[in-house]
Amino acid sequence: KLQFLYLIAGAPAPTPRPGLGSCCKTPRADGAPMNATAAAVAAVVATEATCTGHTALIHDVALNQTGRRMASCGTDRSILIWDLETVDGRQKFTLSGRIPNAHTASVMKLSWAHSTYGQMLVSCGLDKQIRLWQETRAGGEKTWKVLWNTPVERGVTDVKFAPRQFGLKIAHGSLEGGIQTWVASGSNFAQWSREGQCEVSKGGNQRLGVTCLDWNPSTLEDTEMLVIGTDVGMVQILNLSGQSTRDKWQPMALTHDGEEGQSPMEHAAAIVDVAWSPSLGRRYHLIASCSKDGALMIHKLLPHNPDPAASIAGTREFRVVRVFEGEGVHSSSNIWRVSWNLTGTTVASSGDDGRVMLWQQAKAVDDATGERTWEQTRTIQPQLPPSEA
Repeated sequence: KLQFLYLIAGAPAPTPRPGLGSCCKTPRADGAPMNATAAAVAAVVATEATCTGHTALIHDVALNQTGRRMASCGTDRSILIWDLETVDGRQKFTLSGRIPNAHTASVMKLSWAHSTYGQMLVSCGLDKQIRLWQETRAGGEKTWKVLWNTPVERGVTDVKFAPRQFGLKIAHGSLEGGIQTWVASGSNFAQWSREGQCEVSKGGNQRLGVTCLDWNPSTLEDTEMLVIGTDVGMVQILNLSGQSTRDKWQPMALTHDGEEGQSPMEHAAAIVDVAWSPSLGRRYHLIASCSKDGALMIHKLLPHNPDPAASIAGTREFRVVRVFEGEGVHSSSNIWRVSWNLTGTTVASSGDDGRVMLWQQAKAVDDATGERTWEQTRTIQPQLPPSEA
């Protein structure tokens, strides 16, 4: 089952907003996990709908940029497509498409392309395959076909379409092979070429596995950037700067707490999800990360240091501005997803406790750090239908 929450800021009717989806594991009464989707907004009104169709655990849920189409995938190896419709005066997602046996093993992650390129999805699974799907019409009926697929020898953990301004591009991560990006090279989107890659390491010698990734959505930077989460709890920033395919993506030169060589604050376990916030003209960036250690971290990436005399000239400071952890954060359970609202001022998190929690940047300033404080603003507990209670 998939339980969907509409979370709308001051809206009289539940209408999902673009790109505000996140997937969370929600324990059912019988102990089996299921999933929920939530949008992060400042003030919320919640209504609930339950969608059925999968026969096993759901691993991921993705909304398109209009919020009117949703895709889900799971252990049953299928991908389901849901469309937002009005039924009896209420808006709900109804099943409109099914891709059975989309992969030969569990389907783990999904991502929608911008609608400029039509109705397209990219998926990755435990069969070490990435597949690109396109919706077509045959005999008056909508069907989904494979446009392109590629094997990933070292396996794939996450896959994401790039923001529209970067063109039709895909990034994927691997526990053994860092990240790679692919760009469409044909007008029919059936041909793709490898754009670049990056082996991620710690201290220059310890190779790290990439567990999740997200693109920088800002249009104000002079280069493309990715944030990655790793299997050792470290968050890294990559930027597109190299010339050859092998070094096209490189780790960004960062300082931590204003000092060169200072070790960054890390999660105590593998990172499960990262989300890059919309900037809306801010000079700095905010990134959220969550982990199996039960902690939610808010990171801040500052602009380049313009002082040529400084020993850290040309670098950017990357620091943790807030850590939420402990019993009050998803009952100290695993946190599975994080997602920002459109203004980048509120982040939603979801965990094994079945709750969606909203965290907002407050107006107060911390005297010790000079940073604006963050606080929990709302907790939402999805209610199971009577038949599941």
